[in-house]
Amino acid sequence: MSIRVAFSVWTAIATLVSGYQSGSEDDRVESRGYIIEFSESHGLSARDEILSSLPDLNITKTFESPVFTGASVETTLQDIDALRLTAGIANVWYNEEVHLLAPVVAPRQAVLNETDHAVHWATGVEQLHAQGVLGEGVKVGVVDTGVQYTHTALGGGLGPGFKVAGGWDFVGDGGWPATGSPKVPDADPMDYQGHGTHVAGILLGEAASGWMGVAPRATMHSYKVFGRTSGSTTTETIIDAFLKAYEDGMDIITASIGGRGGFSENAWAVVANRIAEQGVVVTIGAGNSGEGGPYYASSGSSGEYVLAVASAEVKKGTTAGGDKIQPSYFTSWGGLYDLSVKPDITAPGTDIYSTYIGDSNNVFSLLSGTSMATPYIAGVAALYISANGGRSTHGKGFAKQLAMSIMATGNSLPWLRYSDRTAIPSSIAPVHQVGGGLVNATGVINSTMQLELQRFGLNDTLHFQGTQVVKLTNTGTTAASYTFDYESWAGFEMLLVNPEDTAETPRIRSGREMEPMELSPSVQVPGAVELQPGQSTELEFSFTLPPVANEENLPVYSGRVIVKSGDGESAAVMYQGLAFNLREQMRNPYAGTYPWLRSTLANTNKTTFSFNLSAAAQDFPKMFMKLKWGTREVRWDLYNTEFEETRDWQYPPVAGENGYIGSIAPWSSSGSVSSFKPGVHDSNATFNLPVVNEARNALTSGGFTTSYWWFGKLANGSYIVPGNYTMRFATLVPFADPIYSDSWSGMTTSITILPQI
Repeated sequence: MSIRVAFSVWTAIATLVSGYQSGSEDDRVESRGYIIEFSESHGLSARDEILSSLPDLNITKTFESPVFTGASVETTLQDIDALRLTAGIANVWYNEEVHLLAPVVAPRQAVLNETDHAVHWATGVEQLHAQGVLGEGVKVGVVDTGVQYTHTALGGGLGPGFKVAGGWDFVGDGGWPATGSPKVPDADPMDYQGHGTHVAGILLGEAASGWMGVAPRATMHSYKVFGRTSGSTTTETIIDAFLKAYEDGMDIITASIGGRGGFSENAWAVVANRIAEQGVVVTIGAGNSGEGGPYYASSGSSGEYVLAVASAEVKKGTTAGGDKIQPSYFTSWGGLYDLSVKPDITAPGTDIYSTYIGDSNNVFSLLSGTSMATPYIAGVAALYISANGGRSTHGKGFAKQLAMSIMATGNSLPWLRYSDRTAIPSSIAPVHQVGGGLVNATGVINSTMQLELQRFGLNDTLHFQGTQVVKLTNTGTTAASYTFDYESWAGFEMLLVNPEDTAETPRIRSGREMEPMELSPSVQVPGAVELQPGQSTELEFSFTLPPVANEENLPVYSGRVIVKSGDGESAAVMYQGLAFNLREQMRNPYAGTYPWLRSTLANTNKTTFSFNLSAAAQDFPKMFMKLKWGTREVRWDLYNTEFEETRDWQYPPVAGENGYIGSIAPWSSSGSVSSFKPGVHDSNATFNLPVVNEARNALTSGGFTTSYWWFGKLANGSYIVPGNYTMRFATLVPFADPIYSDSWSGMTTSITILPQI
């Protein structure tokens, strides 16, 4: 039996409370078990013993790779605490349901004139094509819905000698992941949805009309991870595809897939990051949730060495001032909840012309999303490799070097006003939205300087990292002199407080509630230096926090330091930071008056429960939660009445010690329906708390709320008996050590469980 675990909005079952109106998105990520990684010290036989020693464990997939050795498992009796404590297991993650980064404007738009939607002029790709740089000899793995390889602009076939030189279908053409529809893998990655075909065209399409993708002479392997009609897949399937692409010798792996994350240690990000460490360039979409506001990053793209790709709108001669180049309104904002810098770079993603599925094998369409921007960056990487060589030439550090070159040479973009989707040229879009700016392909390929991979994450005021160092190398053939400068991009205040909405605020502002402000640190830059060919030096930049009047408004700043060579070339390192103490301001990480404990159809505030699930009674605990900041862990635990927080808290809690009884196992469909219906719903279909890496879900007032409904089952499979108990619901606050009780925020209350009559 599979487990379905709910995560906040993308990572939680979304529910409406007390008649609140729906938000704009109802994406959710649900678990189908766990991904575990084995310790390096345990051999294959020991790993088999580990798995066989755990009761009620169903192994659905094993991974044997130089970059990741583990398994995907399902269980109803083991929670993440128990798996973490098992000898021989190094890491445990939920096997999440992950969504396609679907088009955000319309399913697709017909195209009358391809030249009206040209974008290569804005990125330098047009110039490189004119120079004959077309991506020849580069292999790209595309993880997506497959590809219509019969399309005339995609080569018309599958196998050696074609543009689509190979691939694999990991799920088949049936109804997976629907219940009762198993995976049926095969060697035919035919696309029935269109998304992967559009992505492929952006990467390497080439039509008789003269239209071309970014790297038309590259080849690709298609790794299909979505079923015939479904827009969701799983972490297990994505990891399987990434490892296969790595094994097949891809130079680049690209995926226009995402789940709400913001934590770099999720399983997919870890695997993608390790592959990049081996020299394979990895590009993943930053997400299409720009309305969600800052610190709402995607999951897989959170890896340190992975390029998280944002989207821009690029249209020639469409404004009074000329060309239109600005951030796409839908592109998701970073950074990560540990204050790491994301996204990394921006590429065209609005109204992108490319190939599409159709019986004629010659259909084209317009789609919008970071799904379109992501293969664009993969294509730029392919152009670089075709011109300058890849990891076989430069070693396994190559992907880091190229990632930095792509980030360092971007062009800044103006602030986007969400109300009318127009630019404010006087303010520069922040790093949190566009990373290093719009990709500059000629700058990437023709650069004669190399900065080591670095993003200046300045952190918050308590953990301020004011001294930052980056290594500069002269990769040209002549001596060069360098000078240094910095730019401050638009700052902003994140917190929204509405005195007329105390139930839902304070919370982080949505995209349309954001306003630019001047907020700049002072930066002491190095003096001028001269480097001989091949010579390197370390550059030190000293930052001083910007002055702010109101830390409680959560002010944020960003920009870049700039390296300029004597011949006019430039490169940059992004910086970003918080002008407040994150832990202090987020000691209460909930929006408004959350969390709420309620019961019955009327959502009554009560602490006595009978677990009468009848349609009339619905008498069970419901916990409602809205987070204004992401948390590494959410717990809902049960103790005896003697439990005292400061005296008895231990992490992780152990049943039978310090009054701990067990972790609560909520119903899997919590909040996805208005009520539990006996005879229709299965009350035994539960998942186990705690949950980890929970993204914030307080996006707009009156939007979706995480809910957990408890029918009396504990994570160990037993049911609670009538009596008096202490219930503790808590989330870990930022930068806090879980072993201390004051590192958690939530509610602790006495409850009574009545006998069922």
